[in-house]
Amino acid sequence: MTDASVRSGSRKRSARLDTLVRKAASAASGLLCKSERVLVVYDEGGATLYYESDDPEDGIRRRKLPRAS
Repeated sequence: MTDASVRSGSRKRSARLDTLVRKAASAASGLLCKSERVLVVYDEGGATLYYESDDPEDGIRRRKLPRAS
């Protein structure tokens, strides 16, 4: 399985955000087996992973991860 790296502008993260980052990195690693690139966008509601589908007609796909409670 391919590893995903995490880049963040903030050094200090809350435990909830740290859990979300680990969950997103794990999901991104799994998606990297299917796609060359995965983009993770974090917002207040959680994270959204964008990736290219194998099928050219599908184009860019996305997967939502809810924020940890």
